Amino acid sequence: MLNTLIALAAAHVLADFVLQSARMVQYKRRIGIFLLHISFVALSALLTLGPRPVGDVLALVAFVAAAHGLIDAIKTWLMPQRPADAFWALKLFGGDQVAHIASLAVGAAIWPAAFEQGLWPAVLGAHGASTLVGAIVLATGLVLATRVGAIVIGLLMQGLIEPETTIVQPPTASALRAGIWIGWLERGLVFGFVLLDQFAAIGFVIAAKSILRFEYARKAEQSERVIIGTMASFGWAIGWAVLTQRLWYVVV
Repeated sequence: MLNTLIALAAAHVLADFVLQSARMVQYKRRIGIFLLHISFVALSALLTLGPRPVGDVLALVAFVAAAHGLIDAIKTWLMPQRPADAFWALKLFGGDQVAHIASLAVGAAIWPAAFEQGLWPAVLGAHGASTLVGAIVLATGLVLATRVGAIVIGLLMQGLIEPETTIVQPPTASALRAGIWIGWLERGLVFGFVLLDQFAAIGFVIAAKSILRFEYARKAEQSERVIIGTMASFGWAIGWAVLTQRLWYVVV
């Protein structure tokens, strides 16, 4: 069941945060764009499970696509677009992701052997399939730490900076500020240092960013936001790196 759940989680991250472009997020209310996204969800699940015409694999892919479509439809057409809560966008994003992960867990519980029945164990063998799952864990963890982290931190800072005008839709890569690239780099470095058990090296990243942000030290409001964003960014990356490392030890 664990391998099946990992494959589904990787497919979700691939479909939602890699294959889903900024344009798709912006125009998701258009039925064609919506259906395109759901097709990416199905194809991603089929890819990570192992494209093979077996009952459990196909049934699980259909279930995941249907559940994802239902959750996204509720979020896209039934949720309010401009609520008063400054952090509603962050809460909505978190609730949406929790719902998706819950649906994946249900699917993995119903069809626990879907990954073992897929193509990858048959082609790669038991050891090769285990190595593949380990690689999937590392790649998924990196995307969660960097790309997804950018969205979460962006929503957090958006709530702090614009408490009265927060929009429900999470900011995309094209809409975020240029500082997103610094965030990606710092979280990527932290993620790598944790996996290598080089926690002391994280201090150098913090020191480097502190020097770059020194100009804000005399501006109380800006310095507070920088501290919050930095601590949230580092904490997010460390959390996912530790979880990824522990999970990698289990599956490999």
